[in-house]
Amino acid sequence: LWLFSVPASTVNAALDYFNKNLTMLFRRRLTEHFNKKYLDKMIYYQICNLDNRIKNPDQRLTQDIEKWATSLSNLYSNFTKPLLDIILLSRKLAELVGWEGPTMMIAWYFISGIFIRFITPTFGKLVAKQQDLEGKFRSYHSDILKHSEEIAFYNGSRWERRKINNSYDELHQHISKTMNARFYMGIFDSMITKYGATLVGYTVLGLPVFGRNSEEYLSTVSDDP
Repeated sequence: LWLFSVPASTVNAALDYFNKNLTMLFRRRLTEHFNKKYLDKMIYYQICNLDNRIKNPDQRLTQDIEKWATSLSNLYSNFTKPLLDIILLSRKLAELVGWEGPTMMIAWYFISGIFIRFITPTFGKLVAKQQDLEGKFRSYHSDILKHSEEIAFYNGSRWERRKINNSYDELHQHISKTMNARFYMGIFDSMITKYGATLVGYTVLGLPVFGRNSEEYLSTVSDDP
């Protein structure tokens, strides 16, 4: 009860604070776990020199772990809070207009969710490819720092510049593709979940007047238009 009397801005600030703390805990545990595996039995040597199946281990052990921990902590809060909101809203709505109202709302979001699922691109694969291209672009710069003397000796600046520019062009094209996909999906999402849900909401609000129990409701207001 105390939680519902707190302003929404305060609740959001508290959720953001706990999300960040949860992210730090996830990242610490993951970092310690993978560092133990990475630095055990010369695994680091095998990854860097004998087995090239794991690309850019430095990025995977730093940036990828941080992003994964952030996504996991956000998933926890983004799942529990809306679930609580749905339960409370459905209960209150059922008291006012009956269970037909919550059923219509839940059915609409279920159907629209299935439709969006079919038209949504595989953003997971797009993000994974972007991370791979980011690591590739970063590794090229690391190679220049590592082999700067050899590059200068063989006058390979032009070749290295072309290689880096090509890598960035590939990364840029992929990011543009992902941004366009998110833009078009945002349009569909707004049309379906925002405006469609508004229409369903008006329908739910009209249930007392136009629903099966309309006569009982109208009698309580003395048939006032």
